[in-house]
This record gives sequence, structure tokens and C-alpha cells, in this order.
Amino acid sequence: MKTLQPRGATPEQLPIVSSNQLGVEVIRGAAGSGKTSTAILRLRSLSLMFEARRARLELERPIRVLLLTYNRTLCGYVEALAASQISQENQVEYEIETFGRWAMKYLGIPQIISAARRRKLILDLTSEINLDPQFKLDELEYVTGRFSRAEIDDYLYCERTGRGAYPRMERETRQKFLAAIQEYWNAIGNLSDWQELAERMADLPCLGYDIVIVDEAQDFSVLQIKAIVHHLADPHCLTLVIDTAQRLYPRGFTTWAETGIDGNAARFHRLRENHRNTRQIANFAQGIIAGMTIDDDGTMPDLEAATRNGPLPTVVRGRYLLQAGFAINYIAENVDLDNETVAFLKPQGGGWFDTIRSHLERSGVVHVELTRE
Repeated sequence: MKTLQPRGATPEQLPIVSSNQLGVEVIRGAAGSGKTSTAILRLRSLSLMFEARRARLELERPIRVLLLTYNRTLCGYVEALAASQISQENQVEYEIETFGRWAMKYLGIPQIISAARRRKLILDLTSEINLDPQFKLDELEYVTGRFSRAEIDDYLYCERTGRGAYPRMERETRQKFLAAIQEYWNAIGNLSDWQELAERMADLPCLGYDIVIVDEAQDFSVLQIKAIVHHLADPHCLTLVIDTAQRLYPRGFTTWAETGIDGNAARFHRLRENHRNTRQIANFAQGIIAGMTIDDDGTMPDLEAATRNGPLPTVVRGRYLLQAGFAINYIAENVDLDNETVAFLKPQGGGWFDTIRSHLERSGVVHVELTRE
């Protein structure tokens, strides 16, 4: 399995990478524009800047660096590259974690309610609300990720930006949902919920991170970003990598102000070159996302920004069993697995992998499952 390799900064990335300014930097860009690598390439110059400050002020404590990603797969993706950018001297301490693992470490590893029990409990408590089950699960995640327990009543009046216009959540429905959330909190007793960890992290004494990078920031909740801001040292450098067009989860923030970040004081950058897509892939993606509404922190793939040419994407229709067989045959006939890699992407885990897993095993194709690794 090939890992992300260190590369030098491109002319577009260089001004961002070499800018050693304190405060908040926000790096925007479409998928494949090099946002994550740009943020990580900043680590070397930023750590050197803080090392010089540490020596000048004769500080004893080490420089603290935190790199947060949304899931463990992303942690593995950036870890080797990040390590290559940070000074190997003893005065730099760095952590590369998901938000959940980071919070668990400092909260004493609280016991978390299981996903299955959580789902059943929420759906039982909201059984009288006539909405799609998945929508109700997403709504709870959105509400508990945006409002602390002390502010939860604000849900009754807030604009639910980012949750879509339908179904409408009228005041009466919100009141029922709010009552269900209160019952949910009571029902789990001494157990913790993943969303609750963010609020608890914000109650701890400041951990004092000098440099923080948040990758895929669009998928962090309001309370998670607030918790991260709470643990920044003074002074600090906070870099957020974001593209709301790639938002996967219904918990993202809608304004910078609600996260505790002063958007007027932050410096915003947008990367336009594309290092991943061919022109053919970019064109195909544009056809899929045409008409999609995005905000200032989202970036649509730009056909003109793709510099490489390649084959047209192939769309395979039919029963999935036959599609999987087509894919295995394609690999056998067209892919040099000694020098190339292939990824099968799934919208969800669990049983979604069964069919392709059995096809790969029967065909003798050596493979590894990256989920949660």
C-alpha cells in the first residue's frame, strides 16, 4: 500500500506555506487541490518559528502541535508526511488524532454508548415524530453538535442552515424533538455520547497548543471547533482545511462566529490548481454536481484547473454482483498491481463490503481494508 509522499510546495502553495503569521489561516479548495498537503507543509516553518520564540524567551515547555482529522483513515494518510515536516528535536511534541481519540485521551476514556443502542433509543424516543428514521438520527447529531446543554433551547428558534429546506421543522416538531433529546440524555445515564465529548473538552483547563491543523474542518461540529479553540495557546497558529462542497455529515457549522473564531481576523486562501483529477474526471464530476448550492467555504471542481488528460470514466450499470465481477476482470486485464493500486469505495461499512470482499478472495486478489485503519 502506497502512502502519501513528501513533496515540495507548488508555486500556488508556496506563499501559504512560507507565511509565518500568528492567528487563524483557512485553506479552501476543491477535492484534489492540495489543501491538506499545503497545511502540513506549513508545519516545518511554523515549528521553526516557535522554536526561535522559545529560545528567545528562554521557555522551558516544549512546542505543542496538534493535527486533527475527522477519521482514523485520514490520520494514517497524513501521519508520515507530518512527521517529516516537524523538527526531530526534543522541544517539539506533536499529536495526530481524530477528535474522538484526542478527547478520550484527556477525558479518561469514558464509556461511550454503542451505535446500535443509540440508534434504537433515539428512534424509540422519536417514534411519534413522522419523519424518516435516518433524518431523525442526523437531526439529533446536528442539534447536539451545535448546541451545548445550556444552550439547547436555542434550537427552537435557530435557522437550520445546511440541513436543507425539506422536511420543514416547524416549532411544534422542534419542541417534540427537543423533548426527545432531553429524554435521550436521561436514558443513557453514566454513558457518554460522542457529541458530548466536545462539550466536556471545552470544560477542561487549556492544554496550550501552539500549532493546530484541522483537516476536513467542514465535518467537525460547532462544539468540536469551540473545544479546539479553547485549547489554543497564546499566541498560536490555527490552520483549518475546509471544503463545504465535500461535507459528509449533518453537523457542520454555518458561520465562523458560532465556532468562536473571528472570521474578520482570519486569513483565507483558495487553491485552484488540481493535482488529482484529470480533465476527463473533472468534467464528469461537474456533470454530477451541476446546480449544487455552496457557500464561501465550498469550492466546485474547476475543469480548467485540471492539467492532466486521461481516459473517460466508465459507468457500469446493472446488478451489483455483475458489476463486482466486471471490476475484478478489469483489474486482471488492465492493472499492474505491482506498481498500481485500486480502491473500492463504499458509502457505508458493515455488510456493504461483503460482496466485493468475497469476489476479491475468490479471485486471489491480495487486498487490505482501510476502514478505521
